[in-house]
Amino acid sequence: MLVQLDKSSCDIFCELRVALLKELGDIQEPQISQFIIDTKEFYNKNINKTLYTFAIEEKNEIVSIASLCIFERLPYPENSQGKEGYILNVYTRPEYRRKGYAENLLKGIVEFSKKENIKRLWLSSSSQGKKLYLKMGFSEKNMELEKFLD
Repeated sequence: MLVQLDKSSCDIFCELRVALLKELGDIQEPQISQFIIDTKEFYNKNINKTLYTFAIEEKNEIVSIASLCIFERLPYPENSQGKEGYILNVYTRPEYRRKGYAENLLKGIVEFSKKENIKRLWLSSSSQGKKLYLKMGFSEKNMELEKFLD
């Protein structure tokens, strides 16, 4: 069953986010405690305002999640309103994979985005997820660059 999470789901959100980052090799043990504190603060401040998280429940347990961060930028020719959504945190517990949960979550995010007048959705993908995103109509665009400031 597809559900939209709220503040009461903060702990499970953090648990699954850490599991995702561990699986990707993007977080190490010494960082986890502070990361959870920071994530909980962000989640509770932004959930269902600029951060929307959807989940699949099976037997009253959240087994798969996907998040959408909404923001506005200057309008541009393809998006005259400038409203965009960044999809992140797409994760399914390993024992529940290959059941179509990520696809159902993405369909839910697309429907939600249409209702919210979001004109562009974008994401960064692991190699495991790329095939699904392409199947769902996303296009590859390798123009992203980043810089971290002190």
